[in-house]
Amino acid sequence: MPSRYASNYDPSMMPKDLEHVIYRKKGHVAYVTINRPERRNALHSYAYAELRSCWRDIGMDPDIYVGIVTGAGHAFCSGRDVKFLAEHQAQNKPTPHEDPTNPLYHWGGGGQPSDVNLEKPLIAAINGYAVAVGLSLALQCPLRVMADDAWIGDTHTKVGRLGSAHNLYEMLPRTAAAYLTLCNGRLSAQECLQLGIVNKVVPKDQLIPAAEQLAAMICENSPLAVQAAVRLYRLSAAFPPSLTAYARHLDQEIAETDDCFEGSRAFKEKRKPVWKMK
Repeated sequence: MPSRYASNYDPSMMPKDLEHVIYRKKGHVAYVTINRPERRNALHSYAYAELRSCWRDIGMDPDIYVGIVTGAGHAFCSGRDVKFLAEHQAQNKPTPHEDPTNPLYHWGGGGQPSDVNLEKPLIAAINGYAVAVGLSLALQCPLRVMADDAWIGDTHTKVGRLGSAHNLYEMLPRTAAAYLTLCNGRLSAQECLQLGIVNKVVPKDQLIPAAEQLAAMICENSPLAVQAAVRLYRLSAAFPPSLTAYARHLDQEIAETDDCFEGSRAFKEKRKPVWKMK
């Protein structure tokens, strides 16, 4: 609940000189754009850290009521940067966010709004495909607008990883989630609209205006009441700590197998993986 003390937030605290994210504010709206189009906005340890700084800033700035999240170029977010992972695996060392001795350590990356307990609403403007961690990011936004040529997918098991399948099973219709996680299928924008995964599907050039229209509607409401509603939105889908811990254990266990190494190598080498079940 709100503090009785005045906020000591200073606008100079806003993250600056970001390399992998474009972050700006206009009125009561913050705009977060993943900016790695050359990697289809795939995320690595440093991009995770920059996103986390943006979520934290949105939460602290009392003048920001809502955020809009999108991607630069043709993708919303293609998931984890598997090439970055393969490069570290080739050197037999973990990526920075998977290394407990590294200041960037945060298993899973730490680029999700939930990682800083953000309690302000976000709108996903899904401009292109949203895959794996990119899909998880979109699903953490209570409101979603999607370009008519965009699509969603998972792909974790395709490269020998698990990801956060339990979140997909909770946030999506279970048969749709199973199709994404087990078959590595994809859902088109129209399928997402029919399944209630997104609020609107619009032509790409109307995507940001459509998201801004929703943001304007949010800004007309009591910020405190909206933030309370976001808390309930998150809590109503929360898992018991034991399940969350077990999911993380399984993800880490799978990540340390030979098949995980093979999956990332195959992706980098653009070939089919040869699974060895170990």
